[in-house]
Amino acid sequence: MIITKRKTSLALLIASAMMVTGCGDDGKDGQNGADGSNGDNGENGKPGTSGLHIDMAAEATANITNAAYADGIITVDFDLANKEGVGLFGLTGENEFHDFRFSLAQLQTNTGSELKQWMSLLNETTNDAGTTFEQGFEKLNDCPECLVDHDDGTYTYTFNTNLTTAEDVAGIVFDAGLTQRIAIEMQFEYDSGHELAENAHYDWIPSTNAQEGIATRDLVTLETCYTCHQPDSLKAHGGRRLDLENCQSCHNGVVSDPNDVSVELGHMVHAIHMGPNREGKDAEGNVVKMPYTIAGYGGDHAFDYPAFPTKPFMDCAACHVEDENLADKDLWLANANANACTGCHTDSPAQHKSDKNPDLTCTDCHSAAVHTDHKKPYDAAQDYSVEVSNVVLNVDGLLEFDVKVMDSAGALVSEDEIYKQGYSNPYMVVSWDIEDDYPEQLISSETDVLTVGTTYDHRRFSLKGDGSTTYDATTKVFHVTTEKVKGSKTYRTDVPADILTDRSLEILPLVKVCFTEATNVRTDCTADDAYPAYVQTEPYRVYQMGAYGPEMRRSIIDEATCMGCHSQELYHDANGVNCIACHTNDKKLGAVEVGYAPVPWGEMKSSSFMYKAHKAEGHDNGHGGSGTILKTDCMTCHAEVDGWSGKDYGFELGRNAGSAHTVPSFIASEGNDPDVNPVLSWYASPDAAACMSCHQKYLSDAAMSHFESNGAYFGPDKQMAKDAKEACATCHSPEKIMEHHGHSL
Repeated sequence: MIITKRKTSLALLIASAMMVTGCGDDGKDGQNGADGSNGDNGENGKPGTSGLHIDMAAEATANITNAAYADGIITVDFDLANKEGVGLFGLTGENEFHDFRFSLAQLQTNTGSELKQWMSLLNETTNDAGTTFEQGFEKLNDCPECLVDHDDGTYTYTFNTNLTTAEDVAGIVFDAGLTQRIAIEMQFEYDSGHELAENAHYDWIPSTNAQEGIATRDLVTLETCYTCHQPDSLKAHGGRRLDLENCQSCHNGVVSDPNDVSVELGHMVHAIHMGPNREGKDAEGNVVKMPYTIAGYGGDHAFDYPAFPTKPFMDCAACHVEDENLADKDLWLANANANACTGCHTDSPAQHKSDKNPDLTCTDCHSAAVHTDHKKPYDAAQDYSVEVSNVVLNVDGLLEFDVKVMDSAGALVSEDEIYKQGYSNPYMVVSWDIEDDYPEQLISSETDVLTVGTTYDHRRFSLKGDGSTTYDATTKVFHVTTEKVKGSKTYRTDVPADILTDRSLEILPLVKVCFTEATNVRTDCTADDAYPAYVQTEPYRVYQMGAYGPEMRRSIIDEATCMGCHSQELYHDANGVNCIACHTNDKKLGAVEVGYAPVPWGEMKSSSFMYKAHKAEGHDNGHGGSGTILKTDCMTCHAEVDGWSGKDYGFELGRNAGSAHTVPSFIASEGNDPDVNPVLSWYASPDAAACMSCHQKYLSDAAMSHFESNGAYFGPDKQMAKDAKEACATCHSPEKIMEHHGHSL
């Protein structure tokens, strides 16, 4: 308050005082005035925020808690929180980094059919003619006022689209009596490089508000996809799409690319997984390759690379697993969706013996049985076994043993029912020292007519046709001796003299039995409809007795994960995952080829199992890989077992001392003259070899110096590689190795 002073004379003040006291009857004070009325209550202040501002969050999880529908408008309530459950407030359409979107899809059914299909709403056109469509979104940035932030991590969004008055460009009519799916997706990409991404969905019937017991379409789970893929490799569209339910609602029965190629999820997944095996007929009726090709942001993209490793290819159960938690686990058996059929077979199937059905009603002729019958030989062969007996070391230093091939009932399989054609010999592979990564590959003596050694050529023997085996047709027993004839030369295994007393011994059967195609009935392999399948049986093994019991080989690969992707045939000679019996660490280099011809710049590659597995097509994400499988996640393939001091991991360093790995002396590139700079066979100590199997091409001199300063060896001397004392495991624990590659145990 500002006080203003006035100038007043003293005489005037005294006179005024006398006049005041002279008034009134008795000079008493006057009555107090009445109290004034109370004022109105003020408005409550805005409550404070609780939780954490979303821009400060390291991660976000989303959950849709409720939805309501009235007069064409959908309102949705949702929560955002970090992994500790702390609410994230501050989401706003005014923030350029807050890319937050909402979509809608409804589940439509066909009368008289089991077919159910998601159909998107809010659709947009994808070509100039307006004949192809994709799911549209309501973006928060387009309607900031549609969102209410309750300042505690809870939000309410009111859709801007009136579903009863808006006309969908794809002609989809909203039906409040059908199951509706609300999907939200967020992807914040801050200038700092920090990202937040999350998906969520909510299924309900608007007309009844029902959530339980409503129609859905659950055929597969994302966890099943993770059998072969890793979560990071399935983060589609730049990391925006994370959940299968969001994929389903977007890749639905309406959508296609601008060329009218369907990108509906069932069609697309089947087509992509066919890879280069997808075939169809051209305009003249010729069978031609038809890899799935769609228009993307970078132009047309053809999925013409190997995509689905499983053999038999029609092992539908690789994805369509028997999961009682899936409401529609058997829906695929109905063959109701012809769009899924043409994903594999195209709309002009190469297998078709007549003109294509213009309506593509595949189920008029075909049943689901065609997808399961093809697997019957494999299912049958899985219950077959190979028995090795009467193992002796003869006076000539050769190993001899008997072999029986039996079905699930113990009935013997005859020689004519065992498959041999071209490369597919029914081999018995003899190995020892398996706890030390199998025999060292050596040729101890060689002449024009005889070679004695331990390379895989010396250790595998065919039951049919290489001179190592005799067959008794009466008893159906094979007798194998470890000496064979190949061309004009005899190959003899250099078997250790103490192989039956002080060594571990393994005899691995690699045998195919012939069945009538699409049945479990065994047949002669010369029959026109004979179909061979590998017998899956444990090898014959005898372990050396150490101080604490049998010295078994350390656990490295989790065979179940390999078989989950590759099924019952990995590549060739497939009986489980025992590839190292032939592909030992020190196996010789092989030429890098294009079209079965060595590349002119002389590039060479290791043929050890570790190197081949790390470099296999589809495993090599990063540095130009497919992105299908993240090999940097070691747990994709490696074992995790209980050890005496906790978990042991198959990629743990320091467990393979004493071995040498054959590695190319350098990675030759185009322009190299192999006559001037030939690639030589060098050797790496085991831990260094593990890293080099992926990184050799990119290793700097400093990195190689780091290897060597910590005891590793890389050079031409095999014995020095075996004698190396590596200290890598001191710092590079399994946890650290995973961390280096962007993952955690």
